[in-house]
Amino acid sequence: MMGILDQLRNEATLKQESEFAAANTQQQLENEYQTRILPKMQQVYLFLKEIVEYLSYLEKAVEITDYCQRYPQMGTLSQTDYKINTDGYGGLADFNRIMQVNVLFNCVGRGDFSYEIEGRTRIEQEIAFLNSKNVQLKWNQFINSRGVEAATFSITRKIPVRFRFEVDYNNSKIKLLIHNHENFNVYKKTFEPEDVNEALLDEVSRFMLRQDSDFIRLDITSQDKLRIQKKAEEEQQQLAKWLEEVKIEEAKEKEKEERAKAGLTEKLGESILFSRIKSLTKKKK
Repeated sequence: MMGILDQLRNEATLKQESEFAAANTQQQLENEYQTRILPKMQQVYLFLKEIVEYLSYLEKAVEITDYCQRYPQMGTLSQTDYKINTDGYGGLADFNRIMQVNVLFNCVGRGDFSYEIEGRTRIEQEIAFLNSKNVQLKWNQFINSRGVEAATFSITRKIPVRFRFEVDYNNSKIKLLIHNHENFNVYKKTFEPEDVNEALLDEVSRFMLRQDSDFIRLDITSQDKLRIQKKAEEEQQQLAKWLEEVKIEEAKEKEKEERAKAGLTEKLGESILFSRIKSLTKKKK
């Protein structure tokens, strides 16, 4: 039976090993952040900061004619008022420790619009949905003329949009989260640090300015593209090999046919010659 002192020694040893492993893991994660992730987050910030500065200077507004089918009353909205910050602050928190880069703007229309909803459950769901999207709203609950619980909603035509690049520290990756850009959507994508480059940032910016939707449609990383390219090359090689085999088989068949025809011609010639000889023999008799 193990004595209490030995038991405590073992427990202390296990704790020390666990703490050492945790410290080693933490050091590895920090090295990954410093060498692979931080330079990319700095690139993201500098690129998007310049985009926001130009948009603000040019006062460039993007018109949105059909933001979402759920609220056609929104009408035409204007995308404007761009801002950028890091880590939730009103600007740059620490250039050497960037964990988030946020680009914020609003899709704005004139005034408010109103509508009515019946039923307590539907009313509660509507309030929860609009609050989750940070939409400015007012509502007034009442019992309508049919004795049903109802509510009148008044919605301000101002939709806050956010594009956020953030560090997934424990997995050494970079995430992109997009809120409310269109149809009150939430879009999430995780990237390897090496996939975050100027080409990707240009795609994100074009999508943000509603110039195209390639960024959403082409939802693959550079590693995915390489795998697809490799698979396509392998399939092309297999196809070429198969075509070559088909050609060889066709050549063999053609050769067989020619031999068969040659043999048939030879036999036919022999048969004609034999018939002639036989005919001549009969005449002599």
